[in-house]
Amino acid sequence: MPRSDPIADVARPLVAVVISYIAGIVLGRLYLNEPVQAAWLLGLLLLAAVWFVFRKLLSLYGAVLFLVALAAGGAAFIFAAAPRPNGVLNWAGGPVYVEGTVVDEPLHYEDHTAYRLRVETVETKEARFNVPGTILVKIYGAAREDYWFGERLRLRGEITEPKGVRNPGGFDYRFYLRSQGIDALIYPKPIQVDRLGPGEAGRLAASAVQLRSRMVEKIEANLPSPAAELLIAVLFGQRHRLPDEIRDNFTRSGAGHLMAVSGLHVGLVASLILGFWRRLGLRGRWPLVLAIGLIFAYAYLTGLRPSALRAAVMLSLALGALLLDRDHDLPTAIALAALITLVYNPLLLFSVGFQLSYAATLSIIYLYPPLQAGLRRLKIPAAISSLTAVTAAAQIGVLPLCAYHFQHLPAGALLFNLLLLPLMAPLVGLGLGGALVSLAVPAVGGPLIWASRPLLELMLLITAAARLPGFYRPVFPPHIFTLVAAYILLAAALFAYYQAKAGNRSAQPPKEQNKLMLRLRVICKRPATAAGFTLALAVLLVWAGIVFPASPELTITFLDVGQGAAALVEAPCGAVILIDAGGDPPYSGDPGRVGEYTLLPFLRSKGIRRLDLVLISHPHEDHFGGLLPLIGVMPIGQMMLSPVAGDSPYYAALLAEAALEGVPVHEASSGEVWSCGAERCALEILGPPRELLRGTGSDLNNNSVVARLHFGEVSALFCGDIEDPAVQYLLENRVDLAAQILLVPHHGGNFSLAPRFFQAVNPDCAVISVGANTFGHPHPAILESLNAAGAIYYRTDQHGAIIVRTDGTSITIQ
Repeated sequence: MPRSDPIADVARPLVAVVISYIAGIVLGRLYLNEPVQAAWLLGLLLLAAVWFVFRKLLSLYGAVLFLVALAAGGAAFIFAAAPRPNGVLNWAGGPVYVEGTVVDEPLHYEDHTAYRLRVETVETKEARFNVPGTILVKIYGAAREDYWFGERLRLRGEITEPKGVRNPGGFDYRFYLRSQGIDALIYPKPIQVDRLGPGEAGRLAASAVQLRSRMVEKIEANLPSPAAELLIAVLFGQRHRLPDEIRDNFTRSGAGHLMAVSGLHVGLVASLILGFWRRLGLRGRWPLVLAIGLIFAYAYLTGLRPSALRAAVMLSLALGALLLDRDHDLPTAIALAALITLVYNPLLLFSVGFQLSYAATLSIIYLYPPLQAGLRRLKIPAAISSLTAVTAAAQIGVLPLCAYHFQHLPAGALLFNLLLLPLMAPLVGLGLGGALVSLAVPAVGGPLIWASRPLLELMLLITAAARLPGFYRPVFPPHIFTLVAAYILLAAALFAYYQAKAGNRSAQPPKEQNKLMLRLRVICKRPATAAGFTLALAVLLVWAGIVFPASPELTITFLDVGQGAAALVEAPCGAVILIDAGGDPPYSGDPGRVGEYTLLPFLRSKGIRRLDLVLISHPHEDHFGGLLPLIGVMPIGQMMLSPVAGDSPYYAALLAEAALEGVPVHEASSGEVWSCGAERCALEILGPPRELLRGTGSDLNNNSVVARLHFGEVSALFCGDIEDPAVQYLLENRVDLAAQILLVPHHGGNFSLAPRFFQAVNPDCAVISVGANTFGHPHPAILESLNAAGAIYYRTDQHGAIIVRTDGTSITIQ
């Protein structure tokens, strides 16, 4: 395994330039989101550069070079993240005709097929325009007709701008698509798509897609499902073909990287190619040249993903070093690979695949030697210690990122990878070789593909064990600063290790060394200095919250849960209240998906470990469904429910699970008050009445729990799905409804008493929790009534999550 010295790495100019370029990309993103913070950070970097030059720790030329790289990274990111001038987004929001060419293979999912379409023209009622850009076409429906790479299509539909982050801690779908080169979405019906014949997609790309498609066909013809889909995922990274359960098994086992073409795959292909040359007795330079070409051909065949490109560049540089009889420099190779990738697309820096790929690679380079040395001291055989050290190094490098991005840790990753990695070499050899040979000689290639089946079945069996309890642990994601600090401490520990190992030896005379390197060496030679610095940093982190306490504010986050409602209240006393939990309709088959994919990630991103009170306004799935995955995962102090139980089997299952977990359940009634213990904060129940409303159009809606939250002089009113009968009861009984913040009843559905109700509440701001629906929510009459009442209203379908903060006297809204 190649080794490197991190102290020497700092002196490598390309490594330093690439680090500066990456820092510029980070600054560019920060500038778009938080320009003030970006300005402060840039100022600190400039001051640091001036100080380094003044102290002669860095030359003026070096400082200028790094600042130029920093500026280049920032400019590249801002340019790449900006929408294209006169691009397809300019025509979003109305019915249009779009013509373009399919530039990738169709991706088949359970309920739709997706195509990447390079736009050529957009036609409106007024005119026809030549428009640059790429859109993702999603065609839903049972009737499917495949449109292939290089085919021109004419679509009728509405261009849609992708949604960004909808909730704190949520997924930025718009940024993800932009990093893939996709500007917009369109959802035509099957009958709204017409074929226009072949288009211009590039001969090289067309040949790669055609070759991959033919190889996939051969694999599917010689293997049963799901072995065929697994082999296709391993060889080409096309995981969308696999059943959800199998993909989940690989994720739980920490072996998902085996289905993402990475350095492992490219390295295996390179080994197979070079081994084949040796078998043929080929010597000299030409086999190395051919190997470099075939490595890039394989990377191109798989779609030039960042991990594949990195591995291809690094291996090609290694083979090129052999070709030129020069030493191979791993840090420079990986820096060059990162630079090529990020110059091509700077947005990829923030993709999970890019981060995991480079974290694993750097960890293997630098963590492998100390880990292997430790295992050898335990007298573990070389073959086992080498595999264990490589696997452990990679896992140590990626686990913090797994916790940050996925909010789970594959606790059995080391075990599963030790079992699965030995299967990869024969699997890639048989699968890739068989698929290629079968194109020319099916009688020979078919048996080779078939021979890979036992390995595939064994992989499926091993990863299925990851569903056992304890192997996939949910965790609270670290804050971004904690994540960065963890990697800085790991780098510092490795720096000290290599310095201690080097001792007093140096490749250069001291007078020729960079002064900054000498300072670092002096620090590393003084353990007390390093320990003191680490202790000071730890004390600062621990006491920061005490020295600079958070302001005593109450925060209400109205989450975007689609056509549903969910709000989280965080009181200064530490109490956390969840009012409704969102949920998908029962015909979707899983009302709890909102809880799993929106609510739980949101709670974990905020570090919330317990809910003191959960209030479910009424038993409709769009208000309680998201709670289903939380029971048993998140401790709940008390559940408060509507007295009307309804007949939903999901609601019955929720109550049964709550009873099993020992969660106290209480039926709410008007006049009750729930207090978190702080004098200024209380939740008052205004409805339903003790004698429940009967014979209304919807007794479940009208007996919703109506609650008013008090904090100081500010109140917030939560109304569930009440309609005219419940509103009439509240008004006739002179219930005090006054509140500065209002959650509009029933997602903005119309009710005749709305003007009187809004007048009684007299809100400063109103929130409409709504998503795509067929009910016409929010109704125009409701919006007019809110305007007449002088309330500023916000909609979760337009604004995403609405965050309201108050100190008890004033209100701020984000």
